[in-house]
Amino acid sequence: MARVALDSNVLVYAELEPDTLKGQRAADIILRAARDGVIPVQGLGEFLRVVQRRAPAAFAGALKQIVLYRATFLTPPTTDDVMEAAGDLAAAHGLQLWDAVICAAAERNGAKALLTEDLQDGRLLQGMRILNPFNSANDASIDALFS
Repeated sequence: MARVALDSNVLVYAELEPDTLKGQRAADIILRAARDGVIPVQGLGEFLRVVQRRAPAAFAGALKQIVLYRATFLTPPTTDDVMEAAGDLAAAHGLQLWDAVICAAAERNGAKALLTEDLQDGRLLQGMRILNPFNSANDASIDALFS
C-alpha cells in the first residue's frame, strides 16, 4: 500500500455531508487511508475553519474528530522546512501557498498521492500524484494505492 495524504475537503465532506455520495466516498477514503495515511496539520486547521464557518453547531464534534485523526494518521506540522519547500512549490508551480504547504508536508512524509478536489487532477508534484477522489475516472488509480 502506498502512503496517501488527504486534504481538508475530504474531511469536510465526511463531517458535514455524510448522507451525500461525496460524504460517503470521503468516509470510505478516510477509512482506507487510516492505516498509513497523512493529514498535514494545515489540512486539519482548514477542516476546522470550514466547519466553524459552515456549521457552527458541528464545531465541537469536529474538534473531537481532530483528536481521532491525530491518533490515527500521521499529522506532520508546518515547520520551517515545510514552509521553505512550500514556497518553492508555490513559485515553481503557481500553487496557492496554503495548498503548497499541504503538498510539501505530505510529500516530505512519504505520501505518493494527495487526494483533493482543490488541485489539478492528475498532476505530478515532486513525485506525488494529485488525484481527485470524487472523480470516478480515478477509482482504479485510488484502489491501486490502497492495495
